[in-house]
Amino acid sequence: MPDMDETSLHRLLDSALAGRPPMGPVVHNALRAGRKLRRRRRIQGAAGGVAAVAVIAITIPSTIGILGHTPGPAGHQPAGLAGGPMFFAGVTDTATQPPPKTVVNIYRSATGRVVASLQPPRPYHDFVAVSSLGGDRTFVAAAITAFGQGACTSHLFRFSIDAQGHPSGLTPLSVPQVTGQVMELASSADGKKLAFSVSGCTPTQQAGVISLATRQTTTWTGVKHGIQPWVVGSLSLTGDGSRLGFSAGDPAGPIGLTNAYVLPTDTPSGPLMQHATKVLHVPTGVFRVVLSNNGSQAYVETQSAAHPGTVLLSQYSTITGQRVRVIGQLSAGGRFFTAFHITVDAAGKHLLAYNDTHRVKAVDLTTGHLASITVGQIPYLDGAYNTAAW
Repeated sequence: MPDMDETSLHRLLDSALAGRPPMGPVVHNALRAGRKLRRRRRIQGAAGGVAAVAVIAITIPSTIGILGHTPGPAGHQPAGLAGGPMFFAGVTDTATQPPPKTVVNIYRSATGRVVASLQPPRPYHDFVAVSSLGGDRTFVAAAITAFGQGACTSHLFRFSIDAQGHPSGLTPLSVPQVTGQVMELASSADGKKLAFSVSGCTPTQQAGVISLATRQTTTWTGVKHGIQPWVVGSLSLTGDGSRLGFSAGDPAGPIGLTNAYVLPTDTPSGPLMQHATKVLHVPTGVFRVVLSNNGSQAYVETQSAAHPGTVLLSQYSTITGQRVRVIGQLSAGGRFFTAFHITVDAAGKHLLAYNDTHRVKAVDLTTGHLASITVGQIPYLDGAYNTAAW
């Protein structure tokens, strides 16, 4: 591809491989090339083998460039958003070549500046995911010994930040260790439940919920058709933790996942889809979904039906399955999709969107106002992980 150096091309291929379905001939070729690249890396013993089979999120990153702006009130939008959390946490790969080396950065939301960093606690080598934990000052991060096929246990650590964004020390979360490599973390707004998804060391992708009060963990196994497991991801919890939202489907479909589901978290362990209820069907494809705190609404990132390649953030009713309104445009159409991971603050009023460019977008979910933030380091590791949280 013209005007792309080798590092950028590798990022594109790696990201395209991590759970993205083919979306047109250009991306299809990138997927095939990415598989070959991953295969060579596994043969050479390079890190990232788990990410090759971890198909969690549907995100096709673009080459770095200027992103689209949200339609809305005329006039200049200031940096950051009034009323949103002052800081966000992001897992960042600081290595310039494999194997990865990750830290958790604390970013100032208004400027994107890194104000502090947390190193993984020994003997763990890498962070893989981060989530808020019941507010905008407390977080939980998952750490593993190192990336690779043998990283089959994830450990959870809590930390908090002060009014200046300076973090406390890491404290082990008093819950059983998680079997498998954590790909996503999501907490309920009340901070009492924590959802996770794992892959890499399990026959299928699995989702689970931990009750922090009782230390009880409930896990549900994903679906496998033939040799290819379904994608399970885009986890979120209602404010009281009573329902788990997620997207799931066959990654080989022509436009990716189109459905979103809700599962009561008091459902016993077993097959994930056995007690899940489909609440959305979006024929243009679902990139990411986040439930509102009461579960009656969902914030959904999709492709525009009218303008293919344009990525929209919309509000849907989980009761009727119909779109309530378009909140804004996250990226303009172009040669590549520029889809984003999304995370919502505990109050459910602000959303953070990010991918593997240096641009992070903050959205006021009430007004639709959007602010683009340039970050010093990229809060992104791989398309299969959720690596930033408000």
